Order: sequence, then C-alpha cells, then structure tokens
Amino acid sequence: MKRAFYPCCAGDIEEPRLLLRNYADEIIFCDLNPRLSDWTKRVEGGRSDLPVARFIVGDVREVLPNLSTIDVLFYRRDSDGEGGSDVFVLGDSILPLILNRFPSAGGLIISDGSNSRGGNFRKMKRQSGLRKHGWNFVRLTDQPLADTHGLWVTSVTPASGASPS
Repeated sequence: MKRAFYPCCAGDIEEPRLLLRNYADEIIFCDLNPRLSDWTKRVEGGRSDLPVARFIVGDVREVLPNLSTIDVLFYRRDSDGEGGSDVFVLGDSILPLILNRFPSAGGLIISDGSNSRGGNFRKMKRQSGLRKHGWNFVRLTDQPLADTHGLWVTSVTPASGASPS
C-alpha cells in the first residue's frame, strides 16, 4: 500500500484525493486546527477508486515521529501569513523528519513549493536537482500536474557518497 502524507492541509480534502489517485492508496491528512466533522463529511459515501482518507489532528512536528512509512509527501497552498500554518515543511528543519519516514528506496514529493526555505524547492525543480539530507531530489521528466495545478513531482532517492549541495 502506497501512503501519502499531506500536512497543514486545512480543508483541502477532495481535490488531493483525485490528484493522488495514481500515486497513493491512502492519504493521511494532518492539520492542527481542523473541524473534524467537516473532514469526515467530505469523504462520506466517497468514491472507491480514490485513495482512502485518514485524518490526524496535530502539529506536523509532533505527528511525524508516530507515522509509519510515507511514500509521497503532498504539500500545497500553505503560507506563513494569516490563515497559513507558518510551518516550513520543505525547509531544513521539517523536511528531514519527513525523509526519515520515506522507504529506503525513496519516494515522491508533489508540491507547489509553499513555505519553502533556503531555496530547497527551487533547487529540487532545476534540471540538476538537489542533493541534501542524504537524499537526491530530481524532478520527473513528465510533469502531469504542473500546468493544470502548479504542482511539481520530484523523485526522492537515497544519495550515495558526497555531501549535500
């Protein structure tokens, strides 16, 4: 079973299930202050061809150590402004916590680059990719979600040898 993780998701439930149907069998939606009843109403009587939705209420930094494997990190539409999480999921403090949950063979990051710190997302998207935290980040040649949803699919695989760039 392939598992996706969507931290700081707020009420963004239905469309991610459609977008991730080719990438995951289950999506763990996580947010600090959701209205749980709204979450479950959005998937009740849902389609069986979409990933199963699972909901966790909590701070991503506290939830991550309790999760099992994450095959896909999905992250979009977040900010550090009013209404945003002010959590830098693609930054150097949280990204390693997520990578610790990836399988040893690697996984995917699907993101619009929200709350990216230190240029990580920009570097992940470049042709040469990024090597950091013991992993290689390389954008896929085929980007089926870029034009329609502003989302980039990045392959994440274990790095061998040299230090991050």
